[in-house]
Amino acid sequence: MKKKQFESLCKKLLPNVPGFNCKGWLLYAHPVGHVLRGFCCDGSGFDSTKFTVEVFCLPLYVPTNHIYFLFGDRLRDERGCEIWWDVNDPKLADDLLFRIKAQGIPFLTAIQSPNDLVEAAQKLPPTQEARKWETIAYSLAMANEYNAAQLALDRLVKAFDVNIPWHIEMMERAKQLGEKLKTDAQGAKELLVEWQQATMKNLGLC
Repeated sequence: MKKKQFESLCKKLLPNVPGFNCKGWLLYAHPVGHVLRGFCCDGSGFDSTKFTVEVFCLPLYVPTNHIYFLFGDRLRDERGCEIWWDVNDPKLADDLLFRIKAQGIPFLTAIQSPNDLVEAAQKLPPTQEARKWETIAYSLAMANEYNAAQLALDRLVKAFDVNIPWHIEMMERAKQLGEKLKTDAQGAKELLVEWQQATMKNLGLC
């Protein structure tokens, strides 16, 4: 599956999924709020005609240069198995649309706001402790729950491993946000909005 092929496929689906737009590998809820919600194509490294689709939510105010699926899952068949579609299947559009409506839309409907992401992050496994508290802290701050955000940042600091390079980046961001929260809560919110705009630019959404 090539990017243009997936985008063309999504354009055919748009009349049946109101409130969505498509660009490249993405079919996403539009207009985009604080949380990017949608579907992303993931091609096979072994067969150029095969691909799967991930339904996901992404907090844009947590800086990133790429889409990740911490809050997401692949669309599945009736047995619960991941579906690998074939671009040449004549029933592709109908089947994908069915899965989007049956599985994807309910998932996306449940996570629409920073507060929803707080709840979702609390269910992450212990292996994702740093990501968990980063999402919770930033989401609480975005939701104007500044005191709770500061407490979550304290938990985040305890989850860092200085031997992991990307943890160091997270640590620097958390320190910057924490300092803002202590002296200028509104400034902390503005910082998150700046990060959100930067993330949207990194992902090609603006």
